[in-house]
Amino acid sequence: MKFLIAVICTFALAAASRADNPPAPCLPVPTPEQLAWQRMELTMFLHFGVNTFSDREWGTGKEDEKSFNPTALDCRQWARTAKAAGFKLLIMTAKHHDGFCLWPTKLTEHCTRNAPWKNGQGDVVREFVEACHTEGLKVGLYLSPWDRNNPKYGSDAYNDYFTGQLTELLTNYGPVDEMWFDGACGEGPNGKKQVYDWPRYFALIRKLAPHALIAISGPDIRWVGNESGVARLGEKSAQRGQTPRWAPAECDVSIRPGWFYHAYEDGKVKSLAKLIEIYFASVGRNSSLLLNVPPDRRGLMADPDVARLKEFGEAVRAMQAGQLAPQKVTASTSRGTDCAAEKAADGSLDTCWATDDATQTGWLELDFGAPREFNVVNVQEAIALGERVKNYRIEAEVAGAWQTLARGMTLGQRNLHPLEKTTAQKLRLVIEDARACPAIAEFSAHLAPVTPPPLTVQQKVLPLTAHKPARASTVHGNDTNFGADKAVDDDEATRWATSDTTRDCWLEVDLGQPETFRRVAIKEMAPRITKFTVEYKTTAEGAWQAAFTGAKAGQDFSATFAPTTARWVRLHILDASFAPTLWEFGMFKD
Repeated sequence: MKFLIAVICTFALAAASRADNPPAPCLPVPTPEQLAWQRMELTMFLHFGVNTFSDREWGTGKEDEKSFNPTALDCRQWARTAKAAGFKLLIMTAKHHDGFCLWPTKLTEHCTRNAPWKNGQGDVVREFVEACHTEGLKVGLYLSPWDRNNPKYGSDAYNDYFTGQLTELLTNYGPVDEMWFDGACGEGPNGKKQVYDWPRYFALIRKLAPHALIAISGPDIRWVGNESGVARLGEKSAQRGQTPRWAPAECDVSIRPGWFYHAYEDGKVKSLAKLIEIYFASVGRNSSLLLNVPPDRRGLMADPDVARLKEFGEAVRAMQAGQLAPQKVTASTSRGTDCAAEKAADGSLDTCWATDDATQTGWLELDFGAPREFNVVNVQEAIALGERVKNYRIEAEVAGAWQTLARGMTLGQRNLHPLEKTTAQKLRLVIEDARACPAIAEFSAHLAPVTPPPLTVQQKVLPLTAHKPARASTVHGNDTNFGADKAVDDDEATRWATSDTTRDCWLEVDLGQPETFRRVAIKEMAPRITKFTVEYKTTAEGAWQAAFTGAKAGQDFSATFAPTTARWVRLHILDASFAPTLWEFGMFKD
């Protein structure tokens, strides 16, 4: 509580230095570190390790240390490439599930100390941290709690081992700005699953790196719930449950189908159009984008990835450069000169337009002086004061009449609205409802060379299951290329696949909240399913109930049934002619 009060006071004092009558914070609010992290918007993942050389996604822990030999490793190339593309923080896999450590740790032999690279004197973590600092980038480290090599895994002694690794990283390689943990927990050598001592881990990080943020199995940064880089419409940083807290969402996705480098994927790097679509669906929905770019066996970012990142950075900068300069900025009302309408168009996130305390609605208008063409609208709240807006719309005066171009809910750090090219002299942000007086940091229109389809078009095709957390009873080779999330990523070029011997299996999706649906769609890679049921349940502990039973599915199956309301849905494949594999599984309202 004392920490929260201190944070609020900090923001109140900062606001007071800019305005005589600043809006009061709408709790919860971000810490200074969370605020700085959200403003970065673009962060990069670098999956690198023995998997790079074994051509695996998940190592077994039995890999020979001598296989690790990146003869041309250049972390400065990683950092320069990321910086040129607009990324502000890099996170490297210091240790993945295989347990191999990219630094010469004293705690295990499974590390660079026993690799031929630099005759055992190499330290990738050292070179990575120094490269980031040289290029002015923030540093993040991924340390997998799951360790398939260490014999202590599955016992209390492993928590001592893991905290020892944290201590090495945070005392020998600081400053570290982010520690990234997933929740992977595999079977240990003694048949037990490890009980992670998260409170102990977090306390140690707070002690050794007090300004470091802890993600994703941590208190500071929240996983968005999928690995396709897509946030929900109306994504919120302010979590208003029984214990309100600020927990911004991070959207992780790989530039390639896999997370580690595989030469056979050189021709499968995501297109510029796809990356821009992801940018709008993450950064443009009040979230941060964590884009994975895996270095190759040389220890360099591969040429196709570098070329695509260059295009991506240029496209984002071109959108920013395409901002239209208003001739006049007006508002329905303002709380004074320090929060006047023009503060929302001054290019600073530290100033804002705000209404008086009694007003939770209003409008902000940009007048360009003459009809101008644009295809993107950008809106940003002063999030240091909390998330305030609940509903809003974007209007343009076209041919003398106001037309609604887009609608939204939460604003937050940034919301981007892709539009069909529109020509108008005046553009309005209309606040329809808010928790407290609106505080808008920036409102702008842009003409961008590359944009995704307008949101209204995207919404028509998305099933309720799209980009929601998914899990499956089996995944082919435990390969993340074929994970459950691939069946709900709205991408018919990726698929969930099962092991070759599988005939009975299931795919489960958490819709996040109760939803009503009455149609199922299944797209198999090849017709293999011969009997299945669509099941649902309303509580996590509840029993599955059948909503629909079918026989053959095929490559483009769709069926309707009685309207059903539930939070969890499952495709239970009861029999198949061969191992089932699906491009997409979707549940629809209609």
